[in-house]
Amino acid sequence: MGQATARAHLSLLSLLLSHGFISSVSYGSTSTSSSTPPDPASFREARVADKRVWAELKYRAERPVLSKMSLVSHPSRRVFMDPSEIKRFVQGARVKFVPGLVLGEVALVNSSQGWIEGREAVRRGVGGEVIARVG
Repeated sequence: MGQATARAHLSLLSLLLSHGFISSVSYGSTSTSSSTPPDPASFREARVADKRVWAELKYRAERPVLSKMSLVSHPSRRVFMDPSEIKRFVQGARVKFVPGLVLGEVALVNSSQGWIEGREAVRRGVGGEVIARVG
């Protein structure tokens, strides 16, 4: 995994963490098991192929908070939206054949300012590629 890919994964995990879909993110290696918690020291010492980032799902009433996640933009059909289209999309309107967000969903947008949530993209007035929707 390249440096840019790892940074993108961490950016997406930090968005999910800040919006309450996961409860924690930690570094570890393949030597980490269910009986031993992830250890940042093992991450630093591990070979690149053995490094892992662990995300712990958040639960409410014994059900996962992150119940669905789907791609909006696909390799064969990438979906880019300008700021006005993202605004309509997060308000629930269909844009570019993509159904709008519903209550409890967030959009993950890859913009010129990095990975941001759809409503934050509206506040900043930026567009970008709408990668996924999470609910």
